[in-house]
Amino acid sequence: MADLDPLIRFRKHTVDEKQKILSQLYRDAENLERQRQAIIDKMEREKKLAEEMNAPEALTYLGRYLEGARKKVKIYDAAIKKIEIRIVAAQEDIREAFAEQKKVEITQANRKAEEKKARDHKDDQEMDDIALDGFRRKKDE
Repeated sequence: MADLDPLIRFRKHTVDEKQKILSQLYRDAENLERQRQAIIDKMEREKKLAEEMNAPEALTYLGRYLEGARKKVKIYDAAIKKIEIRIVAAQEDIREAFAEQKKVEITQANRKAEEKKARDHKDDQEMDDIALDGFRRKKDE
């Protein structure tokens, strides 16, 4: 039977590469979330400043600023949703690759167990033959 160790190494490498891709997606999502939160925090600071200034023109400019900032937040929300979809797909891809890897590992383990069993059986047969020959020689003497 063919040795499956090279295939197992290949499958492990595939799983590792897919995990690297997934971790990059998580980092990207984290960065987008951090940028989104920075915009939200800045919006809050600007609101407080405009309220403290109590100037009508500040409130006018604030409205325009908040409108633009909300659009940016929506863009970040959409980008985060896209990455989350990619993350789910990558997780499923890793699950499938890992399942394939495990199938090959289990097949290899079963083959090795069968080979060991056959080898042990052959060794037992040889030992039985030696013991039987020894018994016959003793009996003939």
